[in-house]
Amino acid sequence: MDYMTLGSWAIFFFVIIGLIFAFFRIFEKSKPQVEHLVLIAILVAISIVGTLPTAAVPGLQAASFIIIMTGIVFGRETGFITGVLTPLVLGLFLGLGYWTILQMVGWGLMGLTAGIFAAKLEENTYIRAGFGFAWGFLYGWITNIAMLPFLATINLTSIIGVYLASIPFDLIHAITNAVLLILFFGLFERIFKRARDKYITVKEAKPTH
Repeated sequence: MDYMTLGSWAIFFFVIIGLIFAFFRIFEKSKPQVEHLVLIAILVAISIVGTLPTAAVPGLQAASFIIIMTGIVFGRETGFITGVLTPLVLGLFLGLGYWTILQMVGWGLMGLTAGIFAAKLEENTYIRAGFGFAWGFLYGWITNIAMLPFLATINLTSIIGVYLASIPFDLIHAITNAVLLILFFGLFERIFKRARDKYITVKEAKPTH
């Protein structure tokens, strides 16, 4: 891999970091309540607890379920921040690297979109399960970018090979998300809503049914 290629990858990752940092600056300027910050820390911790026991099996984890639930109940902003912070904390246990940036993007967008489509996801079990299933693959497609710098030659064939190789792990992730969102949505929705109503005032506009 030549110098220009390495430089291009460096710029790509620095741009992503800059965008994430900009979002956090916006959140900081909104002057969130202390209770809100504590709650985010707790949600991140729950995501980590749901991931570590099965970390040896790629795709089999509950972090995505927690992040999706966070977006639905607490809104897109909290969903995004919880998703972004989860891989940072998880990396303290499993190791940090440039791939962590792509995990931040994947889980962050997962929480963000869950908040955006919260009304539909709350109303319809099939849409909710489909959303979780789709994000099992979307997350994999985003994080697969971390493998591309290691390819001897980056072309359509080699990229397709990387994405085909990840299908079994993405499928496990997708099925896990869908099953958890079907079986445990009601329970976690009640728990999260009690915490939301008791400890924070949600400033984000909640979608109406």
